[in-house]
Amino acid sequence: MAIHPEPISMTLEEFLSWEPTQPLRYEFAGGHVFAMAGASRAHGTIATNLIAILRPGIRGKGCGLYVADMKVAVPDVPAIRYPDIVVTCDPRDMDDEQLTRFPTLLVEILSASTESLDRGVKFAEYRSIPALQEFVLVDSRTVHVEAYRRSDGGRWAFEEYGPGDDVIFESIDVRIAIESLYEDLTLTRVERVIVE
Repeated sequence: MAIHPEPISMTLEEFLSWEPTQPLRYEFAGGHVFAMAGASRAHGTIATNLIAILRPGIRGKGCGLYVADMKVAVPDVPAIRYPDIVVTCDPRDMDDEQLTRFPTLLVEILSASTESLDRGVKFAEYRSIPALQEFVLVDSRTVHVEAYRRSDGGRWAFEEYGPGDDVIFESIDVRIAIESLYEDLTLTRVERVIVE
């Protein structure tokens, strides 16, 4: 979702008390508050498809699945973000109605207005969450998915998917055809470019 800065500054504690009382959703980073804007039709369709596909895959695994309405705490920054999809399999998260501190999988759906933030600042923040195992970027303009996975040694491995591929969500043991993410949308195909 597009994010637009608001001229509001506060502490993290103030934000956590203030934000639930607001009619709009806000993110918090570096002592500043940012309003969340609405999403495109493509963004909403992909998010809906993801929820419909991932939900059966985590049933019975003790995980929670949330779309665009669950705050995730990034303790080292500090920051509070609303990823497009949040999956947590940590029972400690089930005790907090508003905040996820131990996410297993985070997904951001890319658009022209959010891509640099999602790839840059947010990915750097998310990598600092010790519990996070997988971060996935789904492009809303082309059939293209990128997955970043934390290895046992703490390094992040990269894998990308395009037309005809199965997308693997390793952290929750779910495999799906990439086309199912884009059902009911008409998008262009991505040609993979290899730089030597």
